[in-house]
Amino acid sequence: MSVRPRDEDGFGLVELLTAMVIVSVAVLALMAAYDQAFFSLHSSAKTSSAALLANNQLELYGALPYASIGLDASSLASAEASDPYYASDESSLSGATGTDVTISGCGGSPQCLPVQTVTGSDGKTYRLETFVRDVTVSSITERVVTVLARAASVSGSPQVVTMSTAFDQGVRS
Repeated sequence: MSVRPRDEDGFGLVELLTAMVIVSVAVLALMAAYDQAFFSLHSSAKTSSAALLANNQLELYGALPYASIGLDASSLASAEASDPYYASDESSLSGATGTDVTISGCGGSPQCLPVQTVTGSDGKTYRLETFVRDVTVSSITERVVTVLARAASVSGSPQVVTMSTAFDQGVRS
């Protein structure tokens, strides 16, 4: 006659089901964390690419003499009249009391155009809006260049980044 041991080690059905539920909850939590991380990484890549484009646009103005910093007069008039995004963004600029700076016959170079569509390093299309204004603060006139980048491939073209810099005439003799 064989004797059955009374103390059997191992999992019973209840323990097995409990372990499966705990592992399933842990796996679902990890999947949610990965999903959030992917979304965050995608968003920061878009912001980084748009910021690089906006900064490159501002750098174009940094290489110019003060008198050459401005937008093409006819391109600006066209953008203000026919582009609802440009017109509303211009009215919402801080320092809205400034005056637009235009250069007649500036042409179609990137530093002359108020609105451009460019492709970022991420392969996505962005719309750059450039505003050049003379703003007087405490009797000092500064030429403020603001570049706004929008995600052109997304409906509604949401703003991604806005960057500004100011230039002055420097010391005059």
